[in-house]
Parts: sequence; structure tokens; C-alpha cells
Amino acid sequence: MYSAKEAAKMTGLTTATLRYYEKEQLLPAIERTEQKYRQYSDTDIEWIKMVQCLRIANVPIRSIREYILLLTQGGKTILQRRFMVQEYIDDLHNQMTNLQSALALTEKKLEFYDKLLQTPTAQDLTYLEEWDLFKSKGES
Repeated sequence: MYSAKEAAKMTGLTTATLRYYEKEQLLPAIERTEQKYRQYSDTDIEWIKMVQCLRIANVPIRSIREYILLLTQGGKTILQRRFMVQEYIDDLHNQMTNLQSALALTEKKLEFYDKLLQTPTAQDLTYLEEWDLFKSKGES
């Protein structure tokens, strides 16, 4: 069994986040000591890591709560959970595509600035002139 501080360290989360996850019913009932301190089991840690993974994937809290509710109902909800996981995967693919586009544009802008810094008159450009220059470089 692990204290809240130990569980936080193991998961990379804060104790406040662990309490929030519990309050939002994203975790199973966490055992308590006689002094009412939380005690996390290995299973709880794995559960927290699952929730953490879903949060990293930008799955909303309400969707995680719905998924967990279905999960706790057992095998009769496998098809619903499979559908939810497929939606998470589709959303992650969309996020990755958007991030790749953003990265490409940002790298292009960095390359543009590197070239611009070699030009003595670059400091005299207005933002509109710079924008026009950037657009014309991107179209060539």
C-alpha cells in the first residue's frame, strides 16, 4: 500500500490531482487508514495510470467517468467500451495530424527567421511586410 504522496510520485501527479480524480469518481474507492489517510494499492496505481493516459489523450472527464462506469459493469459493456476506445483513437489521429501541421508550419517559420536574420534590413520590416515576405517564400 502507498500513501498519497507515494502514489503521486509513482504517477507523476500531484496529491491534489489524485483527490480530484477521486472526487470526480474516476477512481475506485480508495482505502483509508484508521487516521483517514488514503492508501493506494498497486491496482489503484494502474487505474490512475489508465485515467492519466486518457487525460493525456484529451478525453474529457465526463467521458472518462462514463467509460469507467461501463468498465465497472463488466463484460456486458465491452461493445460500448470498444466503441468509446475507437473514438479516442480516431480523435488522437486527428490531434496528431493537426500537431504535425502545426509543427511543419512552425519549423517553416523558424527557417524563415534564420534566413531573415542574415538580412541586414530585416530589423526595418513591419509585421505586414514580414508577413507578405513569409507568404511569398511559402508559395515558392
